Amino acid sequence: MYSVSCIILNYNLKYLPRLCIEAIKRSNTNFRYEIIVVDNDSHDESLDYLKEMHKKGEIKLVQTGSNLGYGKGNNEGVKVASGEFVLILNPDVGVEENTIQLMHDYLKSNNHVGLVGPQLYFFNGQIQDSCRRFMRPGDLIIKRTPLRYLPGMKQRVSHYLMSDYDKKKTQEVDMVTGACIMMPRKIFNEVKGFDPRYFLFMEDADLCRTVHKHGYKVVYFPSARALHYHKRLSGGSIFSLLTKKIFWIHVNSAVKYFWKWRKG
Repeated sequence: MYSVSCIILNYNLKYLPRLCIEAIKRSNTNFRYEIIVVDNDSHDESLDYLKEMHKKGEIKLVQTGSNLGYGKGNNEGVKVASGEFVLILNPDVGVEENTIQLMHDYLKSNNHVGLVGPQLYFFNGQIQDSCRRFMRPGDLIIKRTPLRYLPGMKQRVSHYLMSDYDKKKTQEVDMVTGACIMMPRKIFNEVKGFDPRYFLFMEDADLCRTVHKHGYKVVYFPSARALHYHKRLSGGSIFSLLTKKIFWIHVNSAVKYFWKWRKG
């Protein structure tokens, strides 16, 4: 019935789901798509908007009743999806008019590719480092603190962020960030989707690694582009970073990730 199922996960994100959905609805496609929004028990104005859109038949709303986290929430969306492909899309991402069509066509023409990510850019036009090599232990601390400016550390961060690669060329990569990715639904189900043990962070790296393990390629595809309204976690002193709850959630996920893939 649908070629693409667009999955959006929301948790108290105010106006962002509206911007994301409106961008999707401006898409030019030669196929039918559906929009599925999973709400992780929001209590702000975003839920009122989503309920109204569901009532109008513009979207399919899945209410989880609790905050399941990123991986579990998106998995719930895919469970009710009927598209040949699934587009996992953060609410703070606005696709361009041809983004969904280009990603769909690329996967249709490349059966060996299990996951594709577009070029993401910020509001000022800067291209985001959204394709990366797999993280090594310590990279998280180095990247998010002034340690990244020390001799030797800068090169390590550049290697992780693939600063040596031309971000305007399509290329096979270790991973792409999960803010906007498309996969054949059968492959998503084959790899069992996102690992539910991660509440937030590292799910994208884990998913990409699992896709590779199953014999498929992960591709960065900059012909397709999307605007990312992104708030950075890094910045400030080491002390200020260590007092942020979100940082420790990230560290917790990183520990789970490295333990899981310690032999990989």
